[in-house]
Formats: sequence, C-alpha cells, structure tokens
Amino acid sequence: MNNIDLLIELLKIKTDNPVGVKRAFKFLKNYFDSLNIKNKIIENCFVAYRNKDFDLILNSHIDTVKFQTPIKIEDNKIYGTGSIDAKGNIVLLINTFLNNDNSILVISPDEEKNSSGVYNFCQKFKNKINKEIFCIVGEPTDLNICIGHKGRFEVIVKSRTAPRHSSIPGDNPIEELAKIILDIKNLPLNSIVIDKKYSSSITPTLISGGLESNVIPPEAEVLFDVRSVENDIIKKIKNFLKNYKCEIYLNPNRFYSDFYLLNDKNLIKKLENIGKISFFNATCEAYFFNKFLRAKTIIFGVGKLELAHTKNEFLDLDEFKKGLKKINKIVNLVRE
Repeated sequence: MNNIDLLIELLKIKTDNPVGVKRAFKFLKNYFDSLNIKNKIIENCFVAYRNKDFDLILNSHIDTVKFQTPIKIEDNKIYGTGSIDAKGNIVLLINTFLNNDNSILVISPDEEKNSSGVYNFCQKFKNKINKEIFCIVGEPTDLNICIGHKGRFEVIVKSRTAPRHSSIPGDNPIEELAKIILDIKNLPLNSIVIDKKYSSSITPTLISGGLESNVIPPEAEVLFDVRSVENDIIKKIKNFLKNYKCEIYLNPNRFYSDFYLLNDKNLIKKLENIGKISFFNATCEAYFFNKFLRAKTIIFGVGKLELAHTKNEFLDLDEFKKGLKKINKIVNLVRE
C-alpha cells in the first residue's frame, strides 16, 4: 500500500470518538501484521516496533476534531479531516519508521481531548529508558523544525454566593466573573523570540451559570484557555486573582502539556543546516516525551497550522514529498 492509499484509508475512518480510534488502530494492526512488524496497544496508544533497542520515537495522534471535511483529491491535494492534523503526518512517520530499524512508532488516541494515552505511556516507561533518545512529534509545522510548543491549561474560575431574589442587591457571581474576565487582560504575560515573537495568552472560552431570570445564581464559572510560553503561569494567575471572590482550579479531566523548549544548543545548531528553526504556536505532546523520558524532542510535519480544524484542511502532496526527504535528513543528522 503506497502512502496516498494508506492516508485515504485512514481518512475514511472517522476518529473523533473512541470507537473510531479503535477501528483505526485495528486497521493499523492489520497493516503492520501484513509487514510482519510487531505491534501492540500500550496504555491505549498504538505502538509498532521491531525490538526494544530503539533510539528514535516517532509520535503523532490519530484522533481528530468533530468537524468533518469531505474527502476528495483535487489539484494534487488531499482534503479531509485529519489530512494534516494528523493522519497525513502519521503516514509521514510510518514511512520514516519503516526506513529506520532502531525506531518505535507511538500513535496517540486522544491528543485533541485530554492526552491520557501519551501521558500514561510515558509514565509506564519513564524509568526504563537509560539511553539518549530523540523524538519527533508529527504536527502541521509547514515543514519547519519546531524546537518547542506552547503549554495549554484549562483554568476554571468559579464565584459563589447565597441565591436570592434578583431585586435584592449584593454579591452576584456573574458580575464578579465579568470583572475577572476584563481585569485579567491587565495581567502581564511573557513572550519568547525564536524565528519571531510568541506570547502567552489567557482567553475566556466557556461560561456558565444561572437558574432563572429572576434569581441571583448561587454560582457561575468561566473557563479560560491558557496558552503559555513561560513557566508557572498558573501560579501567576492565582496570585493575580487572590483578592477576588472566586475559586481557581485546573479542569481535572485533562493531562496538561506544559510549555516546552529544547535546550540543546548544539543540536539546534545542527538542525539549522537542514531548515528553518521555528516554534509550534499551539500545543502538542512533545512535552511529555521530554519531561518523562528525557527525550530530545522536536515537532515537525507537513501542513499549515492555520488549516487544521477548518473545513479546508488539506495535505499538499508536493509538500508531503518534500517532508519525506526532510525528515530523513533530520534523522540521519541526529544519528551522526
């Protein structure tokens, strides 16, 4: 099966839910079984390997967002949900895996949701790897070599009071949240410069509260999507809001990928000889491989990030061919 056929088959499997992810993993099992390559499910991740003596981890995720783009091939482009985020990049990594004996392929089941798969995979092996490991995480980086990514947190801020008739003045959780949403814009946030400037952000994305139109609600809450290029941003938020009438906590239903930046200057200098060094302006799972497995990790793949999660998501096949060559150069350079 060639790369295009493999991608089309993966795109046909809707993986915005756990059942679809299992179907995709069954398809991959049959694919690797046909090649007589060992594979298994480890902590809900699909893992293909030849032996335990690997020095290269190749990772991406099979799950997609709910939004579905119809599959079609037009003008040398393959359209479809997951074509770049990240099934096209999975195919890129599969090709790389097949050409590198001392590598392991780890495909995540839930990167778009809570990253429990990769988190638990890394926890399982964190004390079992005693050698230097290099890791490539496949995401749409437009063929740039990204040496880090933003951290992502879901911070919930909740305000409470005693419920009462709406005509009686006093504390109102909705008003308190309104003040917080406006005032948190004054919190100084850090930035970093790689190929350009990247900044932290705190964005309210979900808000809830209220019982009836004539009742002051007992509680209301807002969820902030926090993207970080700095350490300890949660502590900074809590300190900023300590004088407000609210509770602050992380959404307990996620495993959080914190801000990550490769700190090996010699390796970065080597990588500069292959292509543009950049920074992934979103969040991915590279942090976990570095944090728990001490892997020197980069993010690399085909596709523009701004096309991911849109109705126009597509994989440019000419760019894909360039990606195949470039990722092999990266692997060969690291192994020199």
